[in-house]
Amino acid sequence: MKVLWFSNTPSGYYSTDSGKGYNGGGWISSLEALVREDVELGIVFLTASPEDAPRRVAGVDYFPVFDPSDNRKGRIKKLLLGHGGADKYLVAKYLDVVREFKPDVIQVFGSEHSFGLVARHTDIPVVLHVQGIVKPYYDVYLSFCSWLRYILSAGGGFGGALHRLYIRSRWRHAVRRESVILHAVRNYLCRTDWDRAEILKVNPDARIFWGGEVLRPVFYESGPWRPSGGKPVFVTTISEPPYKGMDVVLRAGKLLMDSGLDFDWRVFGNVNPAFFEKITGITCAQAGISLCGVADAARLATELVSCAAYVHPSYIDNSPNSVCEAQLLGVPVIAAAVGGVPSLVDDGRTGRLFPAGDAPALAALLAQLPTSSPHAERSRSISAARADALIRHDRSRIKKELLAVYTTLCRPE
Repeated sequence: MKVLWFSNTPSGYYSTDSGKGYNGGGWISSLEALVREDVELGIVFLTASPEDAPRRVAGVDYFPVFDPSDNRKGRIKKLLLGHGGADKYLVAKYLDVVREFKPDVIQVFGSEHSFGLVARHTDIPVVLHVQGIVKPYYDVYLSFCSWLRYILSAGGGFGGALHRLYIRSRWRHAVRRESVILHAVRNYLCRTDWDRAEILKVNPDARIFWGGEVLRPVFYESGPWRPSGGKPVFVTTISEPPYKGMDVVLRAGKLLMDSGLDFDWRVFGNVNPAFFEKITGITCAQAGISLCGVADAARLATELVSCAAYVHPSYIDNSPNSVCEAQLLGVPVIAAAVGGVPSLVDDGRTGRLFPAGDAPALAALLAQLPTSSPHAERSRSISAARADALIRHDRSRIKKELLAVYTTLCRPE
């Protein structure tokens, strides 16, 4: 069977020492390693480098599609004239690959990119593996300030403001494009109650399959959780978009500092704190935050297994890998009750949930950790979370069920 993936990462195309691949491999490359022996696999991904060429790596055919608009000039053009022209160009390139590879099944990862538009131009069965869903993400992209303030507070003067205007136009276009994609695609791989409900809300005739995530190998091999002694250490992995909740981290950290709690809150990721410090009026130092930058999977696993809790403050998320990875290690998780997160964290049984953006509620949960519930009760919660995660991310089960989906899609209805 020939399967063609459209991926938002290059998966295993780049060598591990090239510096261009996804940090730590990513769950798509982990899934690739799992299924490439069972299907004839091709992977399409976008690249900003015209030098990237199709090649075969470890039995997988890679098809980089050069995006000539992925530069400053192209972004200004899209800001002024719209994004439709760029989509039309890219879809034509995608269809060239489809004709060359001749797949039996097409799998699209995510509805946030233009990949899913191929469903409008082919009779080959297309299944969309849901990641985030653009519309609800955009609705809460800025939950704590206006777009005007966001744009005007950009660093870098006019260039910075222009970049944020472009971000807004890109998201608005992605919302409209996603609606087209979700009406065009019939088959979906979902992994939470939330993403299933959101898909059926837009496309009541959608055919839903379960689609699990294979996490990065080190998280299966590390653990179990062994908290270090001394002051509690909280860990958060975050990225630049405002909906990821860096403002909540600052506000909750400041409350804990003001209460006299001695702690260390380690924030990993590519977040630039200046905007959030300006909006909240709280610096990282005032909130007890240590910015640790981007870390590979091995470093994150090491940090997690000895921390007091993993904290996930996003205003929206479907199935965040960071939460799943922490649970797989048996690490206590405290997360905002948003999107698909309640499908991962059963409040009071496998972790704790707090209302989105509610920094006082988060601070209260963190303050209780060092002297909270009896040891036996806490151990039961952690064991339950790890047991759930081991089932949810079981590699053999995920592989078997994905291959079954491919077989089903190849049969006439």
